[in-house]
Amino acid sequence: MRANYFDGDSGEHIRQEEIPEDLMPMVIEKKLELIGTLADYDEGMEEYYLEENHEVPAALLRETIRKHTINLNFCPVFMGSAFKNKGVQLLLDGVINYLPNPTEVTNIGLNTKENEAKVELEITDKKPFVGLAFKLEET
Repeated sequence: MRANYFDGDSGEHIRQEEIPEDLMPMVIEKKLELIGTLADYDEGMEEYYLEENHEVPAALLRETIRKHTINLNFCPVFMGSAFKNKGVQLLLDGVINYLPNPTEVTNIGLNTKENEAKVELEITDKKPFVGLAFKLEET
């Protein structure tokens, strides 16, 4: 419940301030919408939603978003501009706060030597690196 401003030629300085008073009704409406979406999957959020209470503790909100993102019930969306570095740090913070690390999910690979049979990957630094490459183009 803070407004983020990106100062400097390249948005390198993030400044947080109180949300402007004229935007508060919309902010509260959108926060209740977020709580309502989470309430579809989480009983704790359902209580806040039914009471139309937008005063959810930040830690609980973050924990609930993370849990349901990992369970593939929820997908956080961020906006910004890499060109002027606006919102980039907030996006990176979101990756840390909401996305699972490789040890928290089942990782499946395809064995190209065995007709792309599915193989569950063990996460360890004792085995060779495995990565996913996408959007490759031949020129």
